[in-house]
Amino acid sequence: MVRSTHIALACSILTSSLAQASPGDEILAPPPTYKANGVTVEEKIGARLPLEAAFRTSDGKRVTLGELFTESGDLPTIVTFNYSDCPMLCSLQLNGLSAALPKIAEPATMPGLSDDKPVAFKVGTQVRIITIDLEPTEEPAKLAKMKERYLNRLPEAQRADAAAGWTFLAAETSGNDASIRRVAEAVGFKYVYVEERAEWAHPAALIFVSATGTVTRYVYGIEFDPAVMRESIVKAGTSEPATAVGFMNRCYHFDPDANSHTRGGVLALRLGAVGFLVLLVSGLGFMHMRRRKHLSRSTVVLHPGES
Repeated sequence: MVRSTHIALACSILTSSLAQASPGDEILAPPPTYKANGVTVEEKIGARLPLEAAFRTSDGKRVTLGELFTESGDLPTIVTFNYSDCPMLCSLQLNGLSAALPKIAEPATMPGLSDDKPVAFKVGTQVRIITIDLEPTEEPAKLAKMKERYLNRLPEAQRADAAAGWTFLAAETSGNDASIRRVAEAVGFKYVYVEERAEWAHPAALIFVSATGTVTRYVYGIEFDPAVMRESIVKAGTSEPATAVGFMNRCYHFDPDANSHTRGGVLALRLGAVGFLVLLVSGLGFMHMRRRKHLSRSTVVLHPGES
């Protein structure tokens, strides 16, 4: 068991290929003791999802990705990777997504569209969402509660369509993560299980996919600009590749006792502190002895009758 007093929670914000990041921005890397430095996204624009990959939905139904895409017709799709017991990042990301959905459902004009008419994107009618659970032992009942939590953040008038258009997927067979990893590898989403924390270390990304299952754009972060969301949906709908947007977030736990190098450093600091105290005490003792010796030599003894 890792002691909580020795753990600091940190979020590493990594730049994607986005123009908003200033060239002078300093992006701090995780400490070398972090065991999930490979957690990132390797962008694979134009990659195809493995449509034959099979999962269970939150209501326990077996389904393949291909069947979901067929059911949705020609709708572009947003793919996310999350899990219900994620301590922070998943809820931040899905809260940000559910906050953006009502905004893009409101009609708005988009620069570049030929007719200049207002457009709206509602989940289940103009776009669909697929959330794949990273935890292979997740049960459908728990996944259903996760889905309900985020649907309840939407306006009531949008929930029925969103319930049909936002699918939460778990491993087809409990404990078997083969399909999860297949899809993650296809889109370049890299994650790892941190055993001592019983948590999944992973980045946060919205992956926009065309109606045929082709990756068109990555949008990073935990808050999503409605204009970027609209543009990304349009480009996914026309199978047009687009440059990634946003800052990639990932969270990790740093344990100073996590490996021998750090333990050695802590031990060296402790030994150094002890050594300093020994030297300090020795120095004070030496100075005290010198002072007493000096006083004894300079003392004058007066006998009776002497003045």
